[in-house]
Amino acid sequence: METPPPELPVEAGPPERRCPRCGSNLAVDQEWCLNCGAAAGTEVVEARGWRVPLYLGGGLAALALIGVILAIVALAKRDDEVAGTPNATPTPSAVAPGATSSPLATTTPLPSTTPGPNATPTVSPDPNATPTTTPDPNATTTPAPTATEDPGTTGTGTGSTGGWTGADGDYTIIVESATSQSAAEKVAQEARDAGLSDVGILDSSSYSSLNGGYQVVFTGVYTSKSAAENDLGSVRDHFHDAYVRQIKT
Repeated sequence: METPPPELPVEAGPPERRCPRCGSNLAVDQEWCLNCGAAAGTEVVEARGWRVPLYLGGGLAALALIGVILAIVALAKRDDEVAGTPNATPTPSAVAPGATSSPLATTTPLPSTTPGPNATPTVSPDPNATPTTTPDPNATTTPAPTATEDPGTTGTGTGSTGGWTGADGDYTIIVESATSQSAAEKVAQEARDAGLSDVGILDSSSYSSLNGGYQVVFTGVYTSKSAAENDLGSVRDHFHDAYVRQIKT
């Protein structure tokens, strides 16, 4: 009997590979599943360090936005404060040492006003000034530098337009602070046309309670601040920026 030859060993094939996600068969060198697209032999590593720049950029953008908002709020608040400040409000300024002021010499006569029953007009023209208005030849004015408003009135605008000292009140309503004589005379004429009484013009440089360098148009002479404030509302009907001021030499 013949002995059968020994069986030759069978070589083992490559191990079977399957997709870890869907279980589909994979080739030996296949790195990605063609069925679901999952990585079979490739490890996908998440990128590191990308969050820090993103957070920093977002923080800077937020800070810039907050800065813009604060700037807009500050500008709006400043505009409101400027809008609420009266225009051309003279501030007190000290008279230079050695300077001699002449209150009566700086008052420009405005003869077209109609004095009240208790008024004593005391307009004293500057001898060196050149009046730009023509006085009414029929008007009669009696100089009375020491005359003051009738205490019995409640702010009718009657009284003296000269001899301002501030010692006995000498309050008035400032209508306009003009930078030229012609502009002041124009506003004064508008005030007279509006029916305001005791309208006059003062050179602010001659008075310590006024800011120098202006031709100040005023209406009325009052012995108390409250009397002037009683008439302020009616004056503001025509001149919105009018305000009460005490005239001091």
